[in-house]
Amino acid sequence: MNRKSDVRALVVLVVVILLGLLMGPGRRAGAMTPDDVLTMKTAAVSDLSADGRFLLYTVGAWNAEAGRRDHHLFRRDLDTGQDLLLFTPADGARGAVWRPDGKAIAYLKGGEAGVDVWLMDPDGGQRRKVSAEPGSFGSLVWSPDGTALAWVEAAPVGLYEGVPDRVIVADDVGYRHLGDGYREGALAQVFKLEIEGGTVTRLLEAPLDARSLAWSPDSGSLVVSAKAAQDLGWNLNTDLWVVGRGGGEPRRLTVNPGPDTDPLWLPDGRIAYLRSVDPLWESAPLAVAVIDPALGDGGPIQTHGEGFGDRFWRFTHDQGRFFVLGARRGCLDLVEVQGDRHAFLTGGGHDFWSVRVAGPRVVLTGASQTIPGAIFTVDLAEKIMGPHQPRVIVDPNVNWARRVGLTDPEPFTVEVDGRTIEGWFFKPDTLAEGEKAPLVLSIHGGPEWMYGGYFLPEFHILPTFGYGVVIANPTGSMGYGFEFQSGVRGDWGGRPGREVMACVDLAIEEGWADPQRLAVMGGSYGGYLAADLTTQTDRFSAAAVDRMHPDQIGFWGTTDEKWFPEWEFLGRPWDEGAREIYLRNSPMTRVDRARTPTLISQGMRDYRCLIAGGEMWFSALRAQGVPARFLRFADEGHGLRDPRNQAFYYRQLLAWFDRHVLRMHEAEGEEPPMDDPDHPAGEFPINE
Repeated sequence: MNRKSDVRALVVLVVVILLGLLMGPGRRAGAMTPDDVLTMKTAAVSDLSADGRFLLYTVGAWNAEAGRRDHHLFRRDLDTGQDLLLFTPADGARGAVWRPDGKAIAYLKGGEAGVDVWLMDPDGGQRRKVSAEPGSFGSLVWSPDGTALAWVEAAPVGLYEGVPDRVIVADDVGYRHLGDGYREGALAQVFKLEIEGGTVTRLLEAPLDARSLAWSPDSGSLVVSAKAAQDLGWNLNTDLWVVGRGGGEPRRLTVNPGPDTDPLWLPDGRIAYLRSVDPLWESAPLAVAVIDPALGDGGPIQTHGEGFGDRFWRFTHDQGRFFVLGARRGCLDLVEVQGDRHAFLTGGGHDFWSVRVAGPRVVLTGASQTIPGAIFTVDLAEKIMGPHQPRVIVDPNVNWARRVGLTDPEPFTVEVDGRTIEGWFFKPDTLAEGEKAPLVLSIHGGPEWMYGGYFLPEFHILPTFGYGVVIANPTGSMGYGFEFQSGVRGDWGGRPGREVMACVDLAIEEGWADPQRLAVMGGSYGGYLAADLTTQTDRFSAAAVDRMHPDQIGFWGTTDEKWFPEWEFLGRPWDEGAREIYLRNSPMTRVDRARTPTLISQGMRDYRCLIAGGEMWFSALRAQGVPARFLRFADEGHGLRDPRNQAFYYRQLLAWFDRHVLRMHEAEGEEPPMDDPDHPAGEFPINE
């Protein structure tokens, strides 16, 4: 045999062996690892032209050198499928929107002096600045006549003077909000820019915090959904106000105690919006309400979708039809509502979070359990039996998904206390016949949220390293009717805890999950229930709890949205009957029973579940000698957005589970040190 061939064969063999060692126990080649989150891309719709032909969309990719996500803006001809690149990250442009006549695109562009509004031709040519001076701009909304732009943006309201930069003065609880940061002394206001002359005018001077707006068909007025400043942090109530194009005193249209949001001014002169009557329940039933702006909600209110029976979000209107994104069995689907009737236009499997309709063409942004994020279309003109199958038109992660090899979920149902619970198993591909895998129970947040239609990296990373994953939609989840959803009120850990444990037991009964190697994890409400389960059972060898608060009285006192615990626990902590409910739903009152080694993570900018919650749980576990590790992310809020932090967290998660789940029950030998280079998280040793 040729000596060179022998050498090449030996080198290949050594490389294969080394790769096998580095991949760790049970890991298959080409499967998803923590660092793969760094190369996931995003796709988002900027705007759809009024004729439905041209789509503006962005693709984002992580720039490791700069430590930021960069975006490219494209124009897609939906008739031909051809793309035109309009902007690269170097252009510093964002927020592109079509002028109603389709003959120009407005966008924002940053420079050394600040941000300006620009216009360009549909092909990207003839770019020109139209704002008279740099400023601060939100999402731009064209007037129907194409002569002005309006937007909502936070602005100082002159409450305080002479306050040092590092001092925050607060007179009420609305001084901070997740996503907005510290905002005392500022309110979200409505601004307008006239294309002719480029001058900017503030239209809303009242003590109102604006949320969304729409122009009247004649371009002479705007309808604004806004919250009274004194309600910030206390309730969900927003009302509709009308203000003239030239400003002046706004006129109130609605006095409903619940939220009136997302207004659309219809071509016939009426105003449509989303309406709920409950000021505290953020997942309450909604309806599309239609009113005469001359009468407000004191006149007749026509409603659409009240018979839907579950929660829906976004809505839009086109050619006399109302479309919403509605929850059903773990997914967010496109639904048409008309009066009390509704029809699902898509058939599940996705979470869609934005919708645009132009004639028969619908453009959706969404995800699935195996698609991190993509843009889809639906052709309503197609004559088909049953729901439409959304067609992917932009998926920036196609090659990425092929490379990392995502895990396909297996659906299941289980009966618990007369209620059917739906869930999914993610099994490791390396699991041989007759073998049992360690199992991780992952619990979703909310509690009024759901698994089934969206992508989470841990569903695919954990199976890479030999773990099975079980996810489910227990009582409180959306998509199964309001009785099911509201059943969690006052009972966060009881029935939902029994239901998710039944899903674990089903995996064990099927014979593929190891009852001696169990772990539990979750974020927000999921982190709460994961922690609570460790006070109810000793079956878990490890837990990972993220952005949770174990003390509900403390949660009420520190969260930025007081209405949430007040609805969930039937009042304020000192109200008659409510205090006992707060205490019963606080794992901190029984933390002395917790013996499960727990990884705790929290963002230091999280105003929803303040970092004090993680501190409390960490301190209580360590005081009792229970192994615990606390990850504090200084630049994160309620969830990890920076891919570098995500990758670090998943490496820590694997290390924690490997130590306390995989190796805890080995029959022979000592545990290898956590700085073992063959370990998937070896560069992050765990010391106890």
